[in-house]
Amino acid sequence: MHTRTTHRQHGAALATALFFLVILTLLGLAAMRAGNVDLRLSQNEVSRMDALQSAQTALDSVWKQSNTVMTILPGSGYLQSCTIGSSLQATALQTQQGFSCPSANNLATLLPNTIYKNYLYASVRREQVAGSDFAPVSALREGDSGDRYQLASFTIVAGYDRVASDDTVAQGGAEIIQGAYVKAARIKGLTVQ
Repeated sequence: MHTRTTHRQHGAALATALFFLVILTLLGLAAMRAGNVDLRLSQNEVSRMDALQSAQTALDSVWKQSNTVMTILPGSGYLQSCTIGSSLQATALQTQQGFSCPSANNLATLLPNTIYKNYLYASVRREQVAGSDFAPVSALREGDSGDRYQLASFTIVAGYDRVASDDTVAQGGAEIIQGAYVKAARIKGLTVQ
């Protein structure tokens, strides 16, 4: 005689499979979130580098015009020339960066003609050195005489700002400040080489 045995299933395989499916889903979500964070970090780094390179481009543009914008005028401690790109707000730059550019000193040709021109700003400031209009003789290179030459000090500020712009996504900002000495002859008729 053949007896029939019935096997009762309790669903252990189904419960185990569902448990592993939930665990794998949670691991997948965690990996996606980590990937999104890494993507944002890399996008921020790209924006930072683009901003820094744009600010450097503005600084290079000012250097190319050094004969024009760093002429030695009487006195020191004043803003010689500056400009602000058309997409930037002068009040926002003043508040956030401490950068101001009076319209009397505005020299639009300071900025390079790039696609980011509207987001750039630059200035050239004639500085005092130790309370004097010119640097001390010790700043001159070897072989130069303080009797024949003097050095005027300038500070160049160049920046890029798409943080305070009207764009829907901020694209970063950077500012570069560099000092420069311009050598000038003290004796009339003496040329600087």
